[in-house]
Amino acid sequence: MAFVQVPGNDPPEGAEEHWLEGRGGVKVRVLTAPARGPARGSVIVAPGRTEFIEKYFEVVRELQGRGFAVFCIDWRGQGLSGREVENGLKGHFASFDDPVNDLSTALRLLNDRLPRPHIGLAHSMGGAIMLRALLTRRIELDGAAFTAPMWGIQGLTDMAKRYTRFMVSLGAGAQFAPSVEKKWKRENFKRNPVTHDKDRHARCQDLVSEEPRLALAGPTVGWVAAAADTTESFRTPGALAHVRIPILVVSAGEEQLVDNASHAAVVEQLPDARHVTIDGAKHEILMEVDPVRAQFWNAFDDLANRVAPAAAA
Repeated sequence: MAFVQVPGNDPPEGAEEHWLEGRGGVKVRVLTAPARGPARGSVIVAPGRTEFIEKYFEVVRELQGRGFAVFCIDWRGQGLSGREVENGLKGHFASFDDPVNDLSTALRLLNDRLPRPHIGLAHSMGGAIMLRALLTRRIELDGAAFTAPMWGIQGLTDMAKRYTRFMVSLGAGAQFAPSVEKKWKRENFKRNPVTHDKDRHARCQDLVSEEPRLALAGPTVGWVAAAADTTESFRTPGALAHVRIPILVVSAGEEQLVDNASHAAVVEQLPDARHVTIDGAKHEILMEVDPVRAQFWNAFDDLANRVAPAAAA
């Protein structure tokens, strides 16, 4: 087992690391962990941009305690998965359909470890990948929860979309996008846009300091263009009408990164969706202070009880 470890962030009980080969020969890392006791189903965790499996150990343990087996993935281009560009600090996708395919392949290969029903739990960029996977029918879930999903990006103007698409057409998709960080440096807690929880914030920074290969800087031009393509696909009238599973969408009241208006727009298209905004939450709801997390878990448990009722005591 090769998980990165720092004090206070032990691997979940029974966690195993798996590797698969995605499109283009990219190696993709996946975690599976069994339920604690009889399994009531599985939760498919889809992290956000810059994130990695070890950051979700606490969440995985909480899901195991709820009776779920758990799956979590390092998307290509981040975590310890392989890169498609030479500079490993660049956050790059040529297309969001590549991580969609990685997710689909991994779930198929690890199916015997992931009892049904399956509930998705997707954060930020992972929310874009998971919704795209549902839209294109590449995965089959029985329910899904999205925290601060990246269905729109603050500040991404039509002009910026045109520029990045033009640069991709010139073969410059692997360049850093304009005005983004080109190196990783430990983030100052007071200025961070993602959480009010100092300890959880420090834990993530400690993990990257312990294993520099986990570091990621800003996205590439190609990533921005691909993100624009994917988020625009959610706005196509009727595109999501077939996604009839129960869905929970949780927005952060103090969001600084994704576009909360996009959440309401997508929810309108989903046949069975509940939309909740947590006042006082920053972007990383699952890494927030306990009172914020408790609000999320209450809403998640309501969804889970619909999809995978717990066995009577």
